Parts: sequence; structure tokens; C-alpha cells
Amino acid sequence: MELTGVRALVTGGRGFLGRHVVRALEAAGAQVQAVGSAQADLRDRDATQALFARLQPQLVLHCAVQGGGIGWMRDHPVESGRDNALINVHALEAAWRCGARVFVGVSSACAYPRTPRTIPFPESELWEGRPEPTNDSYAQSKRLMMSLGEAYTQQHGLRCAFPMLANLYGPGDHLSPERAHVVAALIQRCLEQPEELVVWGTGRATREHLFVEDAAQGVLACARAAMAGQDLGPINLGTGEEVAVAELSQAVARACGYTGPIRFDDSKPDGQPRKCLDVARFTRELGWQAPTSLDLGLARTVAWYRAARTAVGV
Repeated sequence: MELTGVRALVTGGRGFLGRHVVRALEAAGAQVQAVGSAQADLRDRDATQALFARLQPQLVLHCAVQGGGIGWMRDHPVESGRDNALINVHALEAAWRCGARVFVGVSSACAYPRTPRTIPFPESELWEGRPEPTNDSYAQSKRLMMSLGEAYTQQHGLRCAFPMLANLYGPGDHLSPERAHVVAALIQRCLEQPEELVVWGTGRATREHLFVEDAAQGVLACARAAMAGQDLGPINLGTGEEVAVAELSQAVARACGYTGPIRFDDSKPDGQPRKCLDVARFTRELGWQAPTSLDLGLARTVAWYRAARTAVGV
């Protein structure tokens, strides 16, 4: 379905992913309203409902999140769980009450069990165990959103899609190290040209990395399908490529021109041992695959960070 003229609301529309989703929607011809915390605190039920009632979206793309890297998650389990649970519940309820047709709630691969039976993770095993402890409360808030979304579909007919994203990276990520995701944090440290690059964990943990512009296009693919009548529910959105942290660190170092030693600090947590998504269903049902290779994505991300650091005088 084309999105030309569709009234679309993007929560978190001034955030890392949200800005790219807004650009993709505008390019598709949608009438886009991008909102952030300055427009409404989504932790506040009444403020959320008032915002949605005023804007009357047909399509809600819920990208708002309270989050950060593994260190921030570990140190802020209350905020990452409580705040996101409130944000997600209030956005779903407000979408239904304002008469939206479709709710696309951005979810995360961290919602999967810490030790799934199958790797890459298939959607069928989403509920089979507890998530990784270092981001458990955040992961549970995503599970709550997806479960409650199914309830809104069943009881009220609100069509929902929940793309579960691999680790994001790309232009526009946090410049503050404590909030940056793993790729952004590594890039920032490499650009400082340290005597040695210290990386959290053993280097053996694996992750899947999704370029943020690809993620935005994948989210739009979900929106188009849901607006056309498909019931997607939770669906994996990634590359399906598993990369060890040690290998990623070397790739980031190359992209940054860093030639010093890399040391892994095994006193710090690895997080989930392995994380990789089975993206076959996304490809089969939506006919879309992430096009950007890790090397190309890193090159574009490093270029953005260099320009951003120059702009702030670093």
C-alpha cells in the first residue's frame, strides 16, 4: 500500500531511529507529525491521549524509547523497565482511542530468551525463556508491548506490527559515551586514537548489526503491509548476519584508521552470549532485505562522527 497522504505520527521522531523513519515517511508522501518529549511526556497517560487526540493519526509509528548501551541498561534497570512500560502502554491505548488504523511498535531482539533453542532466533521461540539479565527490565517492557498489542488487535481491531530490530548503528546515534550503542561507542573511542582500545567483555559474544537507514525502510515496509491488511505481530528485522564483538572491534578500527592494540576487559559483562535473528519471514512476507553491508555502513557512520565531532569542536 502506498503511504501518500496518510496521516502518520512518529513518537520519538527526533531520536536516533525516529529521525530516519520521519525522512523515509516524508519521501513516501505521508503527512508526518514527528513528536518528542518536548511535545508530550509519554509516561503521562493524559498527556499522551491529548496529543494523539489532537493529531488524529491513521498510522502510528512508535519509536520513542528510554534506552542506551549495555552499561546504561545495567545501571538504570528501573528507568529502562518502568519508563518504557509506561511509554508503550500509553502509546497503544492512545492509538486505539484516537481511531488509528495501524500501530507499528518498534521492538528489539533483546526480547528473545537469553539462551534460545535455535540461532538465528525464529519468531516462534520469542516467549520460551527469560531475557538476558543485563537488559531484562527493558526487554520485558518490549514483551509487554507486543503481548498487549495482540490484545488490542483481538478486542478492538487495532492492527499491530512489531518489528524486532537487531543492534542499530549509523549516523545520528548518541554522542555521549554512556548512552551510545556498541558500534557508536567503539567509533568514538577509536577516533580518540588511544594507546589501546579497551572493549567490554571477552570479545566472544556475537551480535547482529543493522544500519539505521535500513531499519527505517524496514519499519516502513511493516507499516505498508499493516495498512494493506496484513497482521504481522512480532517480526524480526535485521540482516541475519552474526558478528563476534572481537571481529566487530577490528572492523571499526579499520574504518577509523586506528592501528593500536585492542584489549578485551573480561571484568565487564558480555551480555547475551549470542544474538542473531532469523529474517526469513520478513523476506518471505514483505519482500525486503537490508541492503547495507557492515563495512559500508561503518564507513558512512565514521564519516558522520568525524563531521559531528568537528562541528562541536572535538
